[in-house]
Amino acid sequence: MLLVLVGLVVAWLVGAGIVLVLGLLDASHGMSEVQKAKSHLTASDLVTHAALTPLRVARGDFSSSEGLLHSPLLTPFEILPVIGRQVRSVQDLSTAAERTTQIGVSAIDQVRGVLDVAHEGGPDRVATLRRLASLATTTDDELERIGAGPAEALFSPLAHKRADFVRQLEDVRTRLAHAAAVAETTARILQGPQSYLVLMANPAEMRSGSGAFLEVGLMTTDGGQVQLTGMVPTATLALAPGTVPVGGDLEARWGWLLPGVDWRNLGLTPQFDVNGPLAARMWEAATGEHVDGVLAVDVEALQQILTVTGPVMLQDGRVVRAGDVVAFLTHDQYAGLTGAPVVSGVQAQAQQARQDELGALAHSALSALENESLDLKSLADAMTASTGGRHILLWSKDPVAEAAWREAGVAGELSPSSLLAAVINRGGNKLDQYLDVRVGLRLVSKGKVTDATLTVNLHNHTPPGQSQFIVGPYPGLATAYGEYVGLLALNLPADSSHVQVQGRPPLAAEGAEGPTLLVASAVDVRQGASEQVVVHFDLPSALGRVTVLPSARLSPVAWTYTGGSATDAAPFVISW
Repeated sequence: MLLVLVGLVVAWLVGAGIVLVLGLLDASHGMSEVQKAKSHLTASDLVTHAALTPLRVARGDFSSSEGLLHSPLLTPFEILPVIGRQVRSVQDLSTAAERTTQIGVSAIDQVRGVLDVAHEGGPDRVATLRRLASLATTTDDELERIGAGPAEALFSPLAHKRADFVRQLEDVRTRLAHAAAVAETTARILQGPQSYLVLMANPAEMRSGSGAFLEVGLMTTDGGQVQLTGMVPTATLALAPGTVPVGGDLEARWGWLLPGVDWRNLGLTPQFDVNGPLAARMWEAATGEHVDGVLAVDVEALQQILTVTGPVMLQDGRVVRAGDVVAFLTHDQYAGLTGAPVVSGVQAQAQQARQDELGALAHSALSALENESLDLKSLADAMTASTGGRHILLWSKDPVAEAAWREAGVAGELSPSSLLAAVINRGGNKLDQYLDVRVGLRLVSKGKVTDATLTVNLHNHTPPGQSQFIVGPYPGLATAYGEYVGLLALNLPADSSHVQVQGRPPLAAEGAEGPTLLVASAVDVRQGASEQVVVHFDLPSALGRVTVLPSARLSPVAWTYTGGSATDAAPFVISW
């Protein structure tokens, strides 16, 4: 009899163990599917099955797991003081995971339902944004009610899994809150009436984290409708020194280049939360008009827009396609101009024609976005690429709207852990399209300190036979054909110390720039030549992480670092 009883107990234990293992395996597989879904949660994926399919698989896994983990075979374990807590925690986590995936599948279904409706302009666009904001808020409220079970006295592996689940759930809720804020803010701006200053950045002449702002215009919104007035060259709006005070780090680091006078030097700092309000004050000083915010758009963003709208026609009948727009705006529009880039006589007429073409291109692209039927997946892809690479930047004087732009990653802010390598063009030419930039970062831990070496390699591959407007020399500058004269500007993490620029003359700028440390060194790279800049600095920890920010160059900067490689087409993290 005793043997039979022992056999039954053993059988029960084996059965319960099998049930527990199978339940955990289902849960583990479900979590792997959730990770797949998370990798497909870009804006464009919401109009496809990319995220929905793995989420549905995960929901089935978690449902199976929950059934196994609530099996009667496990009931005796639940009353045990230590083991019971572990079992109940696993059961609660499985239930929470199943509920989370159910909510996720439902939310994505509803988003697709909204986006599948015909995309109209005006009031319909505002209503669509507000429906999406409401859906994000409702989903967040549903997730808030999910409990993850007991947290105390758990075995270490289980405690780790629970903490990971809670962390991921909080991350999803944070993203939903951001999405709701951005959608509602955008709806409010489109509802209007509001006005945004539009800065057109040309990456053939780079500044820090954007191209030089060469054109400016005014965008107004009312009832969901958007209008863009004629773009004008920023060179025609130069202000007298002292008209608009600059102040702060921008004045301390870059005041010698008069950023409050010449609009083309607004981008000396990558901080758009500094450039934006300064541009608004400069516009008011130049025109007397107040604006609610500032929008910067570059050539890459225009290309992305044309992939959605299709070709646009200029005033002279020429058709510009997405594949042509970068070459057109950075090279071809200058190729027909002869002589030096000065505004006089025939050259003034040629430059005016070029500026009219740029205005017509901007107007045509906006009109297409405003009035034509669009493919939402292509639009989402375009906006994701543009915002991730600093090709679209936004600032608003409204703190609520500015917080939304910050959450959307388009505010152009720096953080104490930011790392950015930018080359600023000071030659008055359009040579950045021919300047290759490569960066290597070596990190070596030395006790409690990490020794960092940043090596920047520049190569100038300017071809022969180019217009003087493209290759220079700019009037008054004693430069040769295709000679790149500029500044290498490095924003280092705030806690960097013992910074040394190897073998260089006195720095052009150094010191605090927002929450980072700036060092800027002059560079001069002749046609066909290369130049290397090596910077040494210390970081005060053996372990850490930095976020490399996009430079917004036409050809993204290629980074190699201890443990990997990437380009700065989008932000990425380096950990050590």
